[in-house]
Amino acid sequence: MASHPIFAWVYSKLAPRFEAKDGTRERRISLLSHASGRVLEVGAGTGLNIPHYPPAVTEVLATEPDPHMFRRLARALPTAAVPMRLQRASADALPVEDGWANTVVFTLVLCSVPDQAAALAEARRVLKPRGLLLFYEHVRAQEARLARWEDRLERPWGFFAAGCHPNRDTVRALEGAGFKIEELERFDVPGAFLARPHVQGVARRA
Repeated sequence: MASHPIFAWVYSKLAPRFEAKDGTRERRISLLSHASGRVLEVGAGTGLNIPHYPPAVTEVLATEPDPHMFRRLARALPTAAVPMRLQRASADALPVEDGWANTVVFTLVLCSVPDQAAALAEARRVLKPRGLLLFYEHVRAQEARLARWEDRLERPWGFFAAGCHPNRDTVRALEGAGFKIEELERFDVPGAFLARPHVQGVARRA
């Protein structure tokens, strides 16, 4: 499994500050308001989603492969308002049976999973029929000039950003994996450089 001790430390220090300024915290709350029943959160990181799950959620299983992220995730567990458990697991081998989840959540993780198609296939497997997939991700730019820079700098960017790929067309990948997108918003996060273009949305297992 992945291990990025420096990135985990930097992210744990900087992300909460930026999220308070750039509206990401509010977007997390808005996105997670769609969650209900059993939730599987993939790549839960340092636990920034944990306080925001609504009462309609009966249980959350939060997975995270990186041991340094996982340690920080465990520290955030007391902020949960709903029943929650944690498990180290990769996105392409989720530790539940077929059709376990009513909702699957990805927030700022599909850029960095080693195999995006495999991760989405696993998400589809663990979802109940017509289950929801909630996503908040940075994606390939629609602007050609920025997209070219994302392609050129993909490898050095990934080296410093724990395997992140700034040029992934995640919306197309979701559709190709058998999800029907029901809500989609595209927007820019100022100051995020190559990762400026973002999407937030709700997809359903087709």
